[in-house]
Amino acid sequence: MNKLAQPVPDDDELFGPELSEAEMEAWIARNRDAINESLREARQEFAEGKAEPWDMDDILADLRAEFANNSKP
Repeated sequence: MNKLAQPVPDDDELFGPELSEAEMEAWIARNRDAINESLREARQEFAEGKAEPWDMDDILADLRAEFANNSKP
């Protein structure tokens, strides 16, 4: 089995500590307009047929290929 050259960082090291419920609510309040605009755009694109449905077989094939590439010595 291959050993990692470096330790895998915890989520806290990558993303910082988890937000409290109050901090999350404050973030949502600050970003509400941008979140809603993003949702409007996504709904519009879906209505215009620009969105493609996810195909689980394609997703699994991509994951298997990525796993195979990362498993090579």
